[in-house]
Amino acid sequence: MSDLAATQFRLAQLLSHRSNPADADAVFGGAPGMIAPRLAVYRGNVFANARKALAAVYPIIEKLVGAEFFDGLAREYMRHSPSREGDLNEYGVAFAAFLHDFPHVGDLPYLSDVARLEWAIHRAHYAGDAQALDPNRLASVAAEAQGRLRWRLHPACTVLESRWPLARIWDVHRDDYVGEPGVSFETMMHRCMVYRPAWRVMVGELDVGAYAFLLAVQEGAMLEQSVERALATDASFDLGAAIAAWIDACVIVDFDTAGG
Repeated sequence: MSDLAATQFRLAQLLSHRSNPADADAVFGGAPGMIAPRLAVYRGNVFANARKALAAVYPIIEKLVGAEFFDGLAREYMRHSPSREGDLNEYGVAFAAFLHDFPHVGDLPYLSDVARLEWAIHRAHYAGDAQALDPNRLASVAAEAQGRLRWRLHPACTVLESRWPLARIWDVHRDDYVGEPGVSFETMMHRCMVYRPAWRVMVGELDVGAYAFLLAVQEGAMLEQSVERALATDASFDLGAAIAAWIDACVIVDFDTAGG
């Protein structure tokens, strides 16, 4: 490692961790008595930017724990996972895993799954665009080839499964939510989809068959395999109605055939 790279690494360590003052003396010049307060200014700016970036991605988490506690989470996360990208939009990718293992949020066991949802929403905001699928294209697919279709989801689309009602938690904590604020935490599995039909990211609940189908599509399965997985969980799954709705909502935006 070059002297410059080593110095930059030590500076990054100093900014994200409270190190021994002697460590700072090796990096900074000037009067020894001024090093600590100057480092504190830099540290404060780094934390303020990191906290702001994290809150922009996880506004529901901040509402659930409160601003003061979120400050503490942001500090601990910065020490645990300092930014490694020049783009702050990438900051926070490991927040869900951090919350899962952080002992001080044990009384909020759904927090890490809410973070998974919020990261998917964040990624959906910045996902690329895709043109809506023309349903008439399906008429060109031979009947014997239809089972080998591989649907393509919009880049913004993600499906999630959790023992917690993520879609409901997200909905009632939105700034523009109007309605009953209650959330039922009865023990059962919940499934939802993040998608972007136009410019605004949406979160919708999914039944078990729809989730199984879209998860299979997300994993690259062919149509016949996706349908099998959906029907195995819900014998009433209506493929035609589901495909029409998903094309209309820009969830499904393209297809090809296996090997094509």
